[in-house]
This record gives sequence, structure tokens and C-alpha cells, in this order.
Amino acid sequence: MASKQKTRFAILGLLSWKPMSGYDIKKLVDVGLSHFWNENYGQIYPTLERLVEDGLATKKEDRASGKRRRYIYTITGKGQQAFKDWL
Repeated sequence: MASKQKTRFAILGLLSWKPMSGYDIKKLVDVGLSHFWNENYGQIYPTLERLVEDGLATKKEDRASGKRRRYIYTITGKGQQAFKDWL
């Protein structure tokens, strides 16, 4: 399976746990998953955008987070089904 697909479904799996920003995903990968999966921001953010384009996730601006623009991604029903089918 191509690395892009692994990243896509790994991110969907994380989003099925709870809504997260790209930064949250990267932090979780670095702290808890880096023994078997490692991604950089250059892979995470484009994958998140493709998930939104494909209707597998939604993107919402988090205005309470401070000065920087931050987006929270949430898995959709279609995304949950795609993840279950992949499993």
C-alpha cells in the first residue's frame, strides 16, 4: 500500500478518536506513535486537506486558540465508514 494511503487512514483513525488540529496530530505522532509511524507537517496538512475535499473530514476554524489561525478537523460519517472499510 502506498505511503499516502497509510497516512490517510492513520489520520482518519486519529480523528475517529477525537477532533484535532494538524498540530495536535503531529504532537501525538511525535510523543506516542513515533516508534512505528512518523510523519511531518508537509505530509499531515496536505492529507488533512484531501480528506476535507473528499468529504471524509470537516475543517472548522478554532477562534478561541489565540492569535494564530488554527483549524480543527473532524471525521465525517463517510470518513468513519471509509476507515471501517479499510480496517
